[in-house]
Amino acid sequence: MKSYLNKTFVIADPQARIRTDENLLEYVMENGHPKLIPVGTNIKVTDTKVLRESVFVRADDFGWTAGNNLKHGFLNETLAVFEPQDNNQKGPNAAWDNGQFLKQITLIQIVGADNKLKYISEEIAEFYLKMVNDAQDDGVPMPLKSGFRTYPSQEHLYHGYINHLPGFNLAARPGFSNHQDGFAYDFAIGGYNGNPRYDWLKRHAPAHGFVRTVNREPWHWEYRPQVASTGAFKIPSVTDDH
Repeated sequence: MKSYLNKTFVIADPQARIRTDENLLEYVMENGHPKLIPVGTNIKVTDTKVLRESVFVRADDFGWTAGNNLKHGFLNETLAVFEPQDNNQKGPNAAWDNGQFLKQITLIQIVGADNKLKYISEEIAEFYLKMVNDAQDDGVPMPLKSGFRTYPSQEHLYHGYINHLPGFNLAARPGFSNHQDGFAYDFAIGGYNGNPRYDWLKRHAPAHGFVRTVNREPWHWEYRPQVASTGAFKIPSVTDDH
């Protein structure tokens, strides 16, 4: 799944440097200066590469440049599909819920907030992508801060939390995080009513099957079509909305 094919993107950074084919960390030079793609240029993206956790795109007629040089930073574009390779219950495709192994799921690699790579479940990808694309069309980009988490990644977060390591926040035990079943997604939302992203999700997320499920976390939304079909934007146990 490569959502960027056949789309038109706009160069938004006036310093969109072109990288060499041989080494994406080196610039194409012209008259002693890095060669640029002019700001405002419409481009097609024909390929992508990931290097050092950063996404680079190949712009037709120009060459390689950083994905964050594009308007909205190549946000929510899908790059690759990762299918289960075995039945390892603590492997990278293992889904868990409330301490119970569920199944192996296929994951889709996607560009999240701050140009960081995240993962969504193929099972709900159609609904997730329709929602975030509709939001962006309405002028409300929806950066993904946390998508599906592997068992090892949840172990890492939990270890940092219980050992009070710098930079680690509250984290559930491995196997018990909402983010391990493939249905929970955290967006870059820092407030409630009045926050454009929160307001957009409150109005439109239920139409896409998503609702709020955790108190004091306006950024946390889950694919719960049974609840969303009632028109509610949150489950009954979520009482805050201010």
